[in-house]
Amino acid sequence: MKTSVTKIVKFEMAHQLDQCYSEVCKQIHGHGYRLEVTFEGDVHPATGMVMDFKQIKEILEPIIARYDHKFLTQESYGKNPTAENMAMDIFQAIRQQTLMITKVRLWETDTGYAEVTY
Repeated sequence: MKTSVTKIVKFEMAHQLDQCYSEVCKQIHGHGYRLEVTFEGDVHPATGMVMDFKQIKEILEPIIARYDHKFLTQESYGKNPTAENMAMDIFQAIRQQTLMITKVRLWETDTGYAEVTY
């Protein structure tokens, strides 16, 4: 039986979307992001855990540091810093450390998010 655990972290970031249909998005603006990261696996019989939340925090901290209180542009990020691109990059960074990652959901607003699943 597979079980999943999800960790939620929040960070603040500003960006400017050069490639955008909306003039508003082309302006410098910021968001309070909420990141949900899900890991799946077997519950270890000795610990009773899929993955220790402390371990998840240690994986996420350096990744979130790349974004938290930063200002990203296409030039500084290497591509348009959309929620979709950021979610894909975060997923790939985590996947380099553990294959247990199954989902990244990055909320850019209270009503909108980008999601990457495996």
